[in-house]
Amino acid sequence: MTQFRITSQHPVAIALICLAAALLPAVGTGQDAGLIQPQQQLDAANARGDWPAAIEYGVLALQRAEQEFGADSLDIVGTLETLGDVSAKLSNFDAAKAYYQRAVAIKELAYGADHPDIVSTLESLVAISVQQANYDEAEALLKRILEIEQAAYGESHENVLITWARLRDLYLEANRPADAAAVDTMLAELRLKSRDLDNRRYSTEDGFATVRVFYGTNRTPTGEVKAADFYGNERGDLGFGYVDVSIPETHKYGELETSSRWSVFSYALGEDALKRKYVLLLKVAALDRDSFRSQLSEHVGNSPSRDIFLFVHGYNSSFEDAARRTAQLAYDLDFDGTPMMYSWPSQASATSYTVDEAVVRVSGRKMASFLNDVLDQSGADRIHLIAHSMGNRAVIEALQRIVAGRQPSGAEHLFGQILFTAPDVDRDYFIDAMQDIKDSADRITLYASDNDVALHSSAILHGAPRAGLAGESVISAAGVDTIDMSDVEADRLGHTYFAANQGAIYDLFRMLWRSDPPDRRCGMQHQDTTWSFNADQCKGDDLLEAGLLYKRFGPDAKEKVQQYLDSIAEDDDASREEWLRILDRLNVLLETETN
Repeated sequence: MTQFRITSQHPVAIALICLAAALLPAVGTGQDAGLIQPQQQLDAANARGDWPAAIEYGVLALQRAEQEFGADSLDIVGTLETLGDVSAKLSNFDAAKAYYQRAVAIKELAYGADHPDIVSTLESLVAISVQQANYDEAEALLKRILEIEQAAYGESHENVLITWARLRDLYLEANRPADAAAVDTMLAELRLKSRDLDNRRYSTEDGFATVRVFYGTNRTPTGEVKAADFYGNERGDLGFGYVDVSIPETHKYGELETSSRWSVFSYALGEDALKRKYVLLLKVAALDRDSFRSQLSEHVGNSPSRDIFLFVHGYNSSFEDAARRTAQLAYDLDFDGTPMMYSWPSQASATSYTVDEAVVRVSGRKMASFLNDVLDQSGADRIHLIAHSMGNRAVIEALQRIVAGRQPSGAEHLFGQILFTAPDVDRDYFIDAMQDIKDSADRITLYASDNDVALHSSAILHGAPRAGLAGESVISAAGVDTIDMSDVEADRLGHTYFAANQGAIYDLFRMLWRSDPPDRRCGMQHQDTTWSFNADQCKGDDLLEAGLLYKRFGPDAKEKVQQYLDSIAEDDDASREEWLRILDRLNVLLETETN
């Protein structure tokens, strides 16, 4: 569970690469500007979808990196793979293959021919081979990947199951149904041998689970039937409904598996095959206000927990982006309540930052009406709010309106946990706003990072620090737990750590499940009036898996894990080591809970 495949980046991270490349210094510590600048230009062109410019800058960046590091250095592999990606998007598959093959050769020279780090590049070569209808070559590559993964992880590891499923889909693409059926039979046998510990909130059937997310939005419907295009980017009246999102059985905590527009796995393999691979928006059901209230209340009442969490997305996010992210969070958190989202009409464009700024605060007023409905009509015991990036502005506006419109009652707080994560909000405005809303929730938490390149760029753009930055401008405010998340790894801009890192997800899990204060959560170190998160101490799937098992089974989780360990084949060293790590985490957790 500690091995990952990079499949996607959050839209906010991609969108602000252009801004970061333009505003940040072009010279890094100890590096020549002539080396750094072409790479920044490559990243910016790639982020805005200007593929011809990306090729031009990429070739220049490669030439200069070769001069600096050498033609066989691992330092040039990233540029080679980016050039391969861009060439594929331009349908120049021969060039893409050449770049990927060179990257493989360099990795083989550095690591050996059977090292797992080669797999990601081999997978890119698989996609190119299928694009060229070279199915035999694609099959050989997938079988090589299988051999590497089986040797590294064991026969039943998630990565191995993913590759078997991809081989099955390749056989379907190549019109080899008998071979596809044989793989299906083998996969069924492997799953029978896998752990019997998946008593999750969202059960898996036919290779994927389905998460229902209720929503509010002030986007205008487009009239399109396709779920991904149901809502556009124009402002509209307040709308309601729910969506269904698929989560693949092979999903990795913290990932948002996304189908590339040019990958073989995006092409005509059938909807069920895609559900087994990617997080997909399957259905949008718009409801009138009364129907929404009724169905939401029914869902809350029938759920294992009567809690709600509501996610609000940031800049450059579509309705589809928000739905997929909300479902991923619900699944990774094993959330027993009802997931919800509010989607404001972001333009979902890297070049529309100022347009998004104009609409987000207006959307906060619409959101206030929506949240009042949820507070009064849902029947929820606790309502948690999670806001990201620019979406924090809408949440703050909504909360200020709600608090001002309700008479103090001395009763329980209106909300449970409120998490402001990486807020792209003026620092001083945020501090003032907290005075208005600090008493509205059981706990208010601020995630900040000094390595958030997107927010550093926004600070330069606005001429003022952002609330989501740590370092010298870190916020210390009464009623707010500020957590310095600077050590948490995520995307290249360090902006989506809250949902893309297992340690951060575990911290959120503890907040929502147990309402734990910082001193009861993993890796929290007190620093004057704030906290810092120890990413080295609290990372990996084993930590999150141990927490989820404890939630499901309580103290009996230890016995269940030990029973599963006893059932693992003696020669399956990788699975045994993986579950020993989970057991170690579980022992620490149980010891902590009893103290």
